[in-house]
Amino acid sequence: MHPYLFGLRTKAMSKTRWVFVIFLLAATSVGYCWEVRLVNAPAKGGFVWPSQVPADYPFERSTELAGVYFTGKHSDYYCGDTWYPCWASDGNLYSPWTDGQTDGVRCSSGTKDSALTQTAHGIMIGDDPLDLVIKNTSPPHSAPVWQPHYRGRYPCGSLVHNGVWYYGTYLLGPAGSVEREGMRWNWPVLGAMPGFRISTDYGKTWTASPLSPQKPLFPEPSEVFGAVKMGAPHFVDFGKNMEHSPDGKAYLLGMGAEQNDPKPRYANLSWITADQVYLARVRPSIKNINDISKYEFFAGYDLRGQAVWSNRFGDIKPLLDWNNNMGCVTATYNPGLKKYLMCVTDGWPTVAHMNSYILEADWITGPWRLVIYMKHFGEQAYFLNFPSKFISKDGRTLWLCYSANFSQGWNDVRLKFNPPGGRYGLCLHELRLVAPGEKPDTSLPPDPLKQATNIAPQAMIEVSSTHTGYRAEGVIDRAVGGYPDDINQEWASKGETLGAWVRLSWTRPQMIRKIWLFDRPNKLDQITGGTITFSDGSTIKLDRALPDTTGKGVEISFDARTVDWLKFTITAVKPDSPNIGLAEIAVFR
Repeated sequence: MHPYLFGLRTKAMSKTRWVFVIFLLAATSVGYCWEVRLVNAPAKGGFVWPSQVPADYPFERSTELAGVYFTGKHSDYYCGDTWYPCWASDGNLYSPWTDGQTDGVRCSSGTKDSALTQTAHGIMIGDDPLDLVIKNTSPPHSAPVWQPHYRGRYPCGSLVHNGVWYYGTYLLGPAGSVEREGMRWNWPVLGAMPGFRISTDYGKTWTASPLSPQKPLFPEPSEVFGAVKMGAPHFVDFGKNMEHSPDGKAYLLGMGAEQNDPKPRYANLSWITADQVYLARVRPSIKNINDISKYEFFAGYDLRGQAVWSNRFGDIKPLLDWNNNMGCVTATYNPGLKKYLMCVTDGWPTVAHMNSYILEADWITGPWRLVIYMKHFGEQAYFLNFPSKFISKDGRTLWLCYSANFSQGWNDVRLKFNPPGGRYGLCLHELRLVAPGEKPDTSLPPDPLKQATNIAPQAMIEVSSTHTGYRAEGVIDRAVGGYPDDINQEWASKGETLGAWVRLSWTRPQMIRKIWLFDRPNKLDQITGGTITFSDGSTIKLDRALPDTTGKGVEISFDARTVDWLKFTITAVKPDSPNIGLAEIAVFR
């Protein structure tokens, strides 16, 4: 009889573990035992992102932080985009999201003809950025747009404080695709902010904002398609339940422009482009959040260099100004460094490569100093933010949240994911802030796939079929990868699902002890079961799914056996998988 072990996922002390339960299966021709467990994909190399600062940048350079080092660790979730996680008192992160699918639910915040559009709300459970459980708190919420001028209503400022969730939205116009000046643009006009909807049960039910597109929270724009200053505002992340707020108030950063712009251009103030950053604050409560009279606005500095605050919106002044070089803005307080970190993305012309930069300051009102300018980060990254929950105690290691490359192919612009592991949807990448003169250790632990004990690359490979543009050898190239990145690093069958197979043969017998299998990284195809057949007549039945990610795979270890070939046949797949295959198979002595 075969004892067959497979993993069951459980929760214990907020950490994921795998419990292996033994079942007895009928014996095959040879009485071998085997065990199945998850394995992490080999770590990819880290690197320091180059800082390519434009000549006209207006900021002082930071003397304490000189750049960022990406460790190579990144998430592999399949979710929509527009994530701004907020750390609530119950320990969970709550975030808006839209434009995609999360936890089986679809949402889109743009419309052509409807009077309503939708925004969604998610919860991120867990303490490990690479092992979060991400779900919806309730179905997407519908709210009116302003036809025909503003056909988009997207998520912005999101705050959970004392158990109350304040969820802001903003308008975009005139449409998600606009033809002008011989090219296609995305939401080229930034509109008003129609207030916050409110939930007192962590997003299960909602009370709509009492405001509207025609009667927004801030008195702008003064005319249709006019300029705004508190555009797409985002709450400063002060940590768990706003624990690091300097005065108990919530602060909002908005992106904006002057009505009489001295350097006008089309899409100057869009969903991702602006000229200035503005700042407001309010003591958060259900009564205050949608009442402009409860807000104060940053109005510049006095003669002593101290920040001036005014209750009059007309007194608002830019916190930062870099004409034609600003856009979406977020900020997080870093308690380990006792500093604020600000992320700004200049995404002009809305559908091409985008540039992002990080600033630091000791106070939210500045002065702000440049840490790094990341040209073509993503290569089209947007909605950057640092979730405070994932900042290390020393403040040097953080996780950057963003989305990337939504407009692949628009205007014939082809985009790559850089850093590797990005996608159009939720991305979390670990990075470390680099001090002046610091040289991060870029060494890596030994990669088992590249060791001589992995004999798969020595085999002759045969497959049931190969999709156009792919190659069978990609499955034994000692690298875990594939679409949407490098398709040369995987094998994809040509329209096959059940019955697709890969066979490895050696010129002389080999003694082997374990096999690693990694699924294709795309979100459409997934192997959920298979059978390994060996030349000695034995078989192993795999009754569990391969992780639908490049970050983890399945290891099948067994009593040593001597074979000259093995064959993996796919016996179960996720519904509607179009071209089943593997990112990598490794066979170890």
